[in-house]
Amino acid sequence: MTLISQFRRFLTVAAIIAIGWSGFHLYAAAYGTPHSMVFRPLHVALGTALVFAGSPVLRRWRKRGDHQESSDPSPDREADEEEKSLEPRWVTGMDLVLVAASLGIGAYYLMHSQRIAERVTFIDDVLATDIMVGLLLIILVLEACRRVVGVSLSIVALVFLGYQMWGDQLSGALRHPGLNLERFIDLQFLSPQGMFGTPVGVSADYVFYFILFAAFLEVSGGGRLFIDIALSLTGKAKGGPAKASIIGSALMGSINGSAVANVVGTGVFTIPLMKRMGFKARFAAGVEAMASTGGQLLPPIMGAGAFIMAQMLGMPYYEVVIAALIPALLYFAAGFFMVDKQARRDDLQPLPKDERTPLKEILTRLHLLIPLGYLVYMILSGRSLMASAFEAIIVAVVVGFLRRQTWFTPVTILTALESGARRAVAVALPCALAGIVVGVIVQTNLGRRFTDLVLSVSGGNLVVGLVVVMVATIILGMGMPTTSAYIMAAVLMAPPLIELGVPGIAAHLFIFYFACLSMITPPVALAAFAAAGIAGSPIARTGITAFVISLAAYLVPYAFVFSPALLMQGGVEQTVWYTATALLGVYALSAAVVGYESGRLTWPSRLFLLLGAVALIFPGYTVSGIAALAVAGLVIVRAIRNRQRRTEQTEVHDHADTATSSI
Repeated sequence: MTLISQFRRFLTVAAIIAIGWSGFHLYAAAYGTPHSMVFRPLHVALGTALVFAGSPVLRRWRKRGDHQESSDPSPDREADEEEKSLEPRWVTGMDLVLVAASLGIGAYYLMHSQRIAERVTFIDDVLATDIMVGLLLIILVLEACRRVVGVSLSIVALVFLGYQMWGDQLSGALRHPGLNLERFIDLQFLSPQGMFGTPVGVSADYVFYFILFAAFLEVSGGGRLFIDIALSLTGKAKGGPAKASIIGSALMGSINGSAVANVVGTGVFTIPLMKRMGFKARFAAGVEAMASTGGQLLPPIMGAGAFIMAQMLGMPYYEVVIAALIPALLYFAAGFFMVDKQARRDDLQPLPKDERTPLKEILTRLHLLIPLGYLVYMILSGRSLMASAFEAIIVAVVVGFLRRQTWFTPVTILTALESGARRAVAVALPCALAGIVVGVIVQTNLGRRFTDLVLSVSGGNLVVGLVVVMVATIILGMGMPTTSAYIMAAVLMAPPLIELGVPGIAAHLFIFYFACLSMITPPVALAAFAAAGIAGSPIARTGITAFVISLAAYLVPYAFVFSPALLMQGGVEQTVWYTATALLGVYALSAAVVGYESGRLTWPSRLFLLLGAVALIFPGYTVSGIAALAVAGLVIVRAIRNRQRRTEQTEVHDHADTATSSI
């Protein structure tokens, strides 16, 4: 592929806007961000323009012959195919008009920056042009979001917009005084209480920079390094590739911010490897979907969730990270146990040594992890999140020059800038619509009404209330990005949980967990569907398999609600005890689901382990202690019997060999 061909890909409208969007954010981090009511609208306007330029309505139709495989394996043929894949999709005149409209809205906010920054909501006049721009922006963001993440979130936003405008026509508890068009535009588009509220603020101030950092880390080879390290650590174990998928996807998913993007990024390596080692296609896809989804639960980055949660709770970011650590480890421990049981049940062999990256070769690339270590250190030392991510990007570029193979070239830098921006739209635009929804909820007092509804349905019972919130969060999250699903669910459902006595951090983490798990919960399991496409497995069965693999993880949120010590909200003794019992609980559930524990389990044994797993999540030393003794006893007895069985089989084989030799 020639140098001209490499730069050709950056001459499309979408690439220019993407690189410009990234450059705008880097400039803001280096020289100071404008007023929030200028910076946030420009963030949304550029993201919307990128969607219309990069995700056009029409797609390029290929000739029938383009789908036929060629018998020419030459490098020139491969270069031609790669160059063809970089061709832009068909951008129509209408798409270009929408791009221009989006950029025009950004220019409008820029030209009126002083007036918008200084005005007082509901007191200063709203201009006719403000109304026109606000209505146009609604239409553009709704359509852009539909193209990026599907129609679900756009429909939800339209429902809330309709409720905002015509809720005064309703009767009963849902009725509210209503809002005329002028005050609606004032609230939603001229103040930081609507579209440009906290969700977009988090996207513009924090998330964009972390996604951009992940893009730089990936193009430098850091993403592949995660997989190679994971394979080196787990390759000798049964089911090693699946365990490597869990480690690699967890590390990359924490800074990626999107379960689907993580599946696509790491699944192309791990899923084929798992299939080759004997895992069924749907199981391999399910493991990758589970691990990629859980990456958003893993500190220190947690996708975008930790930033938003800290903002909503009004607490330091590092406190959210500390509280989320043990539940995240339990989530991935459950996945490890599930994979290990499946591999042992099916007697799958370890990864051959010649397919594992040599340790010597991995050591030559360990410098690529320096930027990630620097990022974590700066965050925990109290440095602002924007500055930490911005500096980590610079460190990534500098560190890349330590070895010739990892040098950053102009092409790789432009690739990272473009890739990061393209990924960021999947967070920025859903956050814009989530901001609209949050504004409606606050303005109409809908949150209070929903709190009363949940308390009424639960009858004040915490377990019932948790189940109601879990189901509602999963349904709300189906087909939506995790970030927007969490924001809307938290605004609606965190207050009733808090009134039921759940601490604020536990209530928000509970909701965040199930907002994430909606990505692998049928019938709409987006992460599982993406993995199914890579694995070539049936979509519906893959979704069910991902759900079953993650089943133990569904107990984790209940465990930390009943035992706040799992969030490090208590003494060391309690934290150690409840962590140990919860770990044993997810182990028992994994064995019960797979049906294997030192041999295949009978149904009574599986039911016993299932009941023991549920009992282990309840607080109190008595209940969890009895359950721990029962489960541990069963595991030990089966291990002893299995060892005796293997000894007897070995003796039989030895006798047979001796008899054969004598003959």
